[in-house]
Amino acid sequence: MTQQHPNTETPPPRGHYVFVDGPSIDGTLGQVIGQPPGPDTRPDWRRLEAFVKQTCGPAPYTATFVFWAPGQQGFMHFLRTSGFLIALGDRFVPGQSCAELIHERIARLNEAADPDQSWQLIVGTHNPELIAALPELADQAERITVFGFSEFLPESPELEHEIDFFDIEDDASLFRTPLPRVDFDDDGQEIHAPQPEQGYQPALVDPPALETPRQAPVFSRSTTASTQGATREFYLVVDGRSIEKELGEILGEKPNPGTRPDWGTVLEFARSRSQAPHGEVKALFAHIAPGHAGFRRALKDLGYASIPVRPDGIQLMRPVVEEFICGLLGARTLRGDDGVAPDILVIGHGQALFDALADIPDQGQQIAALGFPERMPPSDFYPGIEQLDLERDARAFGAELPRDFGVDVDNFDPDEELSRLF
Repeated sequence: MTQQHPNTETPPPRGHYVFVDGPSIDGTLGQVIGQPPGPDTRPDWRRLEAFVKQTCGPAPYTATFVFWAPGQQGFMHFLRTSGFLIALGDRFVPGQSCAELIHERIARLNEAADPDQSWQLIVGTHNPELIAALPELADQAERITVFGFSEFLPESPELEHEIDFFDIEDDASLFRTPLPRVDFDDDGQEIHAPQPEQGYQPALVDPPALETPRQAPVFSRSTTASTQGATREFYLVVDGRSIEKELGEILGEKPNPGTRPDWGTVLEFARSRSQAPHGEVKALFAHIAPGHAGFRRALKDLGYASIPVRPDGIQLMRPVVEEFICGLLGARTLRGDDGVAPDILVIGHGQALFDALADIPDQGQQIAALGFPERMPPSDFYPGIEQLDLERDARAFGAELPRDFGVDVDNFDPDEELSRLF
């Protein structure tokens, strides 16, 4: 169904306008997976930027997410931190989209368009009336793109000559795991269909690759439990203050939502190492109190318990979050005093944290630290603690970090080093 315009010699567009018809996408997704979508099954809207840049070029764009008022506060905060503007409709009609509101906004853009300034329009919707109206509605636009679930988009040869259609999963790669889509063979016979009575459960599988988006990594599930016939609980404990500090030093600036780790990916990495039934992980995220309400809600939706730690009013630089985690690591449950010792994965970099981990009796459990190993205490001092890389092992970042590992004096090329420096 996808049809792209041929390359021309015209200059690149100076701006794009993106509109996402929230109710239309959400309602159709519910039909695809056979149940109401939840935080784990909805699109990862942070991936939209890569799709827009790959499809329409690197020019700046404005993305507006349209849905019915009043809107859920946590989701609205997530959208804003992901770069979206928000437009709210003033009424709710079950089964309908926000097409009318999007129609009005596109009409205003088109009327105000400068004939000498090229622009492109990208709309996420399944509303047939809105899609059919787009060529005339945005006749000043250089290009019109519509994305959604291809089996729910109109099949019109006339429209395909004026609109480029893309699949929200296969082309845009906005989902972290494959959806239970219906497929057909050459004779039109259904060969795969979702099973609503069983419900859709996300699987750890890579989506189709784009050139630049954050990819959902594939992590192999631990087989230790099945081979040894024993299971352990798995605890993931995050020192939010530590990761913010170390990441800020790497970036040279305060991290923002686009440069912080993808905590959903981190949790999936932990699940891949878990020996608990079904890869269960008890995830704790400790941070300075009170914490941003929207971020805490997002953590909860992902599956983390958010634990605020009160700062020291006198010693402002005191690592109270690290001290809290060190105290937790002394609990009888985590030390294995009350039974089978659990596996523990801590995200942090402080020496006190490593001392607390090293103090846990060795009962054959996994004890590991996840973060930036070049900023952790030397591994030779803590041989029982596995050091894992948040970027390279957990693949928690959407772009390569500007990390400086230093020159290895035992293995470097002098000529190459000089040419790199000068």
